Amino acid sequence: MAEEKKKSYPKIPKANWFGIRDRFKQKTPTEVTASYLASVLNIGTSSAGNLIPPLKTLGLVGSDNRPTDLAFDWRDDASYAGACRTMLDATYPAELLDLFHEPGAKLQSVANWFSRDTRSGRAASSAYASMYLLLLEGDLTRRDAARVKNGGGAEAKPKPAAKASVRAKVVSTPQIDRPNVDEIKPEERKGFSPKLHVDIQIHISPDSSPEQIDKIFESMAKHLPLKG
Repeated sequence: MAEEKKKSYPKIPKANWFGIRDRFKQKTPTEVTASYLASVLNIGTSSAGNLIPPLKTLGLVGSDNRPTDLAFDWRDDASYAGACRTMLDATYPAELLDLFHEPGAKLQSVANWFSRDTRSGRAASSAYASMYLLLLEGDLTRRDAARVKNGGGAEAKPKPAAKASVRAKVVSTPQIDRPNVDEIKPEERKGFSPKLHVDIQIHISPDSSPEQIDKIFESMAKHLPLKG
């Protein structure tokens, strides 16, 4: 008994999907080949060749590798949503379309359906689901909004705020040995008197007039009375 052919659905990464479409908008090629896709997407020829079968399944490329009329509708912004709807109806079973007909459908729920229908693993079923939801959405405004937000590239990650490093300089004051009053002999206590020595430095600008200098010393004499 011949082994039943395994079910499969188209899967094209979102970046490649719009990368091809952007190039089609600039100039639609005469023929879509692996070499052409490799140059457009900057990927290997082998990987590019894997994109041709799903493009044919969706009806964007004919059996002769030439873009179809649907491809021209797909590349134009005004008819993009209608082209996506055409691909949905022509490619996917009615059961799937009935179950998940809103763009807000959950990826995991759709992937579970593909997993049961194709008996494929998680990676493949998620890729099928992503392609289906991309067509179901059929909305270029979301993609354009994301591109404006990200400046046309990957979303910029906020840089962590620089931490200011403040180092306090600790000045170590040499310890002064102070005499213990209790240890001082009675005859020595009488003449014991601690003395305070204060050094004052005065910086006077060379531009100061004699009157200003006199005022400085008058102020010092007032606030710092010194005994002779």
